[in-house]
Amino acid sequence: MLILLWATSGLAAVSAGDFGIGMGVGAPTGVVGKLMVNDWSGIQFSAGGDLGRIGDFGLTADYVINTQPLNNPADGYTARLHFGLGFSLSTNTTQDLGSTYLGPRIGIAGVNVTVDGMPIDFFVETAPTLYFFQDISWGFDGQLGVRYYF
Repeated sequence: MLILLWATSGLAAVSAGDFGIGMGVGAPTGVVGKLMVNDWSGIQFSAGGDLGRIGDFGLTADYVINTQPLNNPADGYTARLHFGLGFSLSTNTTQDLGSTYLGPRIGIAGVNVTVDGMPIDFFVETAPTLYFFQDISWGFDGQLGVRYYF
């Protein structure tokens, strides 16, 4: 889900607040958000369904850490990697009635891009997930999205 780029001095790359909300496409497709805890870490979440699965609903919550910028801040944008851990809850109300999956999202990795002076970030990430409830299973979640910060 998600993931905001932060300059070492705080919100220099984004001229807004610490909370962002937007849309993500992938697993899950739906609403995404992020609350920055400090200059280098945040808590992100998503709620929605997987593309192509009727009746699917999923929730994710992650703690992520952002790296130093990958580019020169004078470029007018900032690109950062982010890594983290979290949890995923997924269920289906029509196709697999009664199936619920819960497990950790291990090894979340992604890239965030912010444009100087704009209160938005663009992100892409992947999140390998090991489900241990209801069945033992695994999957790869991934998202592409944008968030607006208040």
